[in-house]
Amino acid sequence: MQLLRATVPSLHGLCIAAAIIIMMFYAFYYSSEKKYDASTLMYIAPAAIFFGFAGARLIYVIICDQEYVDAADKWKLTDGGYSLFGAAAGVVFAIILYWLLTKRRAKLLPVFDTLSASAPLAIAVGRLGSVFSESCYGEAVGSDGLKFFPISIFSKTDMEFHYAVFFYEALWCVLVFFLIRLAEKKLNRRGVATYMFAVLYCAARSVLESMRIDSMYIFFVRFSQVIAIFTVIGAFIWMSVKLVRKTKFKPLYIISYVVFTASFVIAFFSEFYMYSSSKVWNTVKILLCCIVMAATALYIGLYYLYVTKKKKKRIKASQDKTRQFNRVVPAKENKDS
Repeated sequence: MQLLRATVPSLHGLCIAAAIIIMMFYAFYYSSEKKYDASTLMYIAPAAIFFGFAGARLIYVIICDQEYVDAADKWKLTDGGYSLFGAAAGVVFAIILYWLLTKRRAKLLPVFDTLSASAPLAIAVGRLGSVFSESCYGEAVGSDGLKFFPISIFSKTDMEFHYAVFFYEALWCVLVFFLIRLAEKKLNRRGVATYMFAVLYCAARSVLESMRIDSMYIFFVRFSQVIAIFTVIGAFIWMSVKLVRKTKFKPLYIISYVVFTASFVIAFFSEFYMYSSSKVWNTVKILLCCIVMAATALYIGLYYLYVTKKKKKRIKASQDKTRQFNRVVPAKENKDS
């Protein structure tokens, strides 16, 4: 991804700028809709943008160090080379730094919900810029019947059609955006946006990353794929533990654990034995397994949020009855006296 071209912003760079602007506008709209403190976003936004770009560049330079012959080239920020997960790490660092500087007075979950609800739109717009930089492409298309957009896109670099993986990701992010909106209307609970974005985006990214030809590698594994799949696993384990603590252990949970684990194992072997059989069939298996993993993680997470919401309602109703009783009883005693 080249952000500048002869000191003039490239089309991909303009798409990244548009993605940031859209994300900021929707973040402020979301915070006002949820009645969150918008001033927190105003303080965090500049630091999040700075550390986001710094993290994106730093992660890419560290992992793809072999691409740079001259060390000075690592600091040429306009020549491209950024990691989306590195940007996410930089944003999280900015939020935690603000939290520490405010002596932990700021509430983190509303901030993460706000960013998670707006991130799918930003990623979708940013990925569309890959048309101009020819990044996030899949392998060359062999069948003539698939050589058309949006299935594939023509590359001027090698004069071949490649699978338009960037467009699949953009389309999925738009769907994730609406799914988060729908789930929040149904549950009206903090944490829904953060959890759903982490699970749905990372599950899809773990599949799409195996289709790309420009992935960042650490030894023989794709960096972004590992981060994505372990994010889903971490979210599943975290919510499973919280659910068991809240509702005690139920035999039904064993089924979800077995299904999730089996899906991960099948996906793991399908990825690392990709060329042992048909690559298309292995990709389909990875896709199906990640769908099952995401569905299982969503079931556990959203069920936990639903249970805690009901419990809070019961506690609130009980407190309201107690207050009403305390107001009524003294009045009757005065009347009798």
